Amino acid sequence: MLLAYAPAEVQEKVLATPLERYTPLTVTDPGRLRRGLAEVRRTGYAVSDRQVTMDALSVAAPICGPEGSVVAAISLVVAQHRADPVALAPLVQAAGRTISRSFGTSYGSRRSAG
Repeated sequence: MLLAYAPAEVQEKVLATPLERYTPLTVTDPGRLRRGLAEVRRTGYAVSDRQVTMDALSVAAPICGPEGSVVAAISLVVAQHRADPVALAPLVQAAGRTISRSFGTSYGSRRSAG
């Protein structure tokens, strides 16, 4: 989530270095990761399905600061075999919007990093 909204130069620096594999499903291909980051910006949430451990799935949403830029993320990690990321995404996004509003942020003002 944070990388998807990071400045372009930060994204490029990360994508230029070898990416560590934690499970057989970890995305380590820079092109595939770049497409995934674009999808996160398009949908407003990120899904990590067995990319860190083989039994976990997480759904994350951005938290925006007062100027509308992404300053943090909130995520929910659940057992992979019981998870429906499409059902969880609206719940996590609602939590992110609520936290963002506590900063005085208009959630719709979030700026894309690329």
